[in-house]
Amino acid sequence: MRQRLLVGLACADAALLFLAFVIAAYLQFDSHPFSDAVLAQTQGRDLVDILVMSLLGSAAGSLLVTGLMPQGPPRPTYSRAALAALLAFLAITAQIVLARPYYSRPHLFTTLAIWLGLVLLLRLVLRLKPWTERLLIVTNSHGIVRALDETPHITVVGVIDPGTDDPPGAPPADTILTVDLSAPWSREVTRYVSATSVAGREVRQLNDVYEEHTGRVPLGHLSEGWEIETSLLRKLPFLPFKHALDLVLVVLTSPLWMPLIAIVAVLVRIFDGSPVIFRQVRVGRRGELVELFKFRTMRADAESQGARQATGDDPRITPLGKFLRSVRLDELPQFFNVLRGELSLIGPRPEQVSFVEKYREAIPFYDQRHLVRPGITGWAQVRHGYAASEEETIEKLSYDFYYLKHMSPLLDLEVFARSIWTIASASGTKPKARPSAEEARALAEEAAEQAADDRRSRRERPTG
Repeated sequence: MRQRLLVGLACADAALLFLAFVIAAYLQFDSHPFSDAVLAQTQGRDLVDILVMSLLGSAAGSLLVTGLMPQGPPRPTYSRAALAALLAFLAITAQIVLARPYYSRPHLFTTLAIWLGLVLLLRLVLRLKPWTERLLIVTNSHGIVRALDETPHITVVGVIDPGTDDPPGAPPADTILTVDLSAPWSREVTRYVSATSVAGREVRQLNDVYEEHTGRVPLGHLSEGWEIETSLLRKLPFLPFKHALDLVLVVLTSPLWMPLIAIVAVLVRIFDGSPVIFRQVRVGRRGELVELFKFRTMRADAESQGARQATGDDPRITPLGKFLRSVRLDELPQFFNVLRGELSLIGPRPEQVSFVEKYREAIPFYDQRHLVRPGITGWAQVRHGYAASEEETIEKLSYDFYYLKHMSPLLDLEVFARSIWTIASASGTKPKARPSAEEARALAEEAAEQAADDRRSRRERPTG
């Protein structure tokens, strides 16, 4: 399904580029691009060369974006379209620099502008059509099935017990067979999955489908967290570049955020008194302790009875603090933490020491989130928000693991864009629909039980 979608969109984008090329010619030359009048004005053959280069650039953009953005539901998205257009423009520019053909700059730029509009319009039209993926799932994880069934654009049509000796007939024609590789299969289920694949039907891993549709990692299906570490090893060359880019961006934007810090500091001092800056020790990269800076948004005696997690409607938050949290201005002093090398602009949020000690005992693989520098904002923050309980922290951790597993410049751009929307909409502290406490607790218990089962099965597995 995904391959057909990507190939279809690539062909449609190329066709729209040809259409944009023709429209731009009428706007620029008052005729179609292959008329004698236009050929005379553009030295004939060279205009055809530009068209070929443009089509090659479109194909290159579609191919590159497929490699750069392998994750996500099989649905047209504006971000993929915009990135494909940008990469196509770069590919066209490179060809022009190398081949040095004659071309009309107004015609080429008009073509690209019209093409981008048509490409985005196509995505808009395609996204108006209701869509869903129908799944037949081989698993014994009821929590995962329930979470998927409650996810938009997924319909679970049935569940097959991996250990059954009597699997059902062939999946319906419009159904994807989704398999849980962490569960032991019976011989009959193994044959069933193999026969479905050999018949040319789509068979996908349960973890991949879950991650694509939820933006989370199923914690109960992690095998001692090695998947996260293995994924990060492939991204090691990106991490120094990410840190260097953080420093450059913070320094270059300092004329903007430093005056804003001064203004907010004065407001906090006037309305809430001293201290203006709230300092707290958090756990950073590799478990190192860092002193985090924030504007104080709570009463001065907020933690007189010990640290506890903040919620969106926490009574300890002052009126000014509530506003600062909603637009994330309370985080501005953390730019100094970035300059000190303790934080990144984007990454898992650093947690308090007492909470880390508690969570590492209750949540499998919790310390994996300390493999990278923590961030001022992150995937969990823009997708989940504040965590007010251990159950919500577990849910939030699944977003952190997704970020660690799929960390890339493009994912950072998406987090940045979502953060801008959070600030613009003042939605930083608005409550979000989440599972009930009972459902979240059940998912947490299942994650711990699944992890324990995985460890037992590996110890009992025969060697040699």
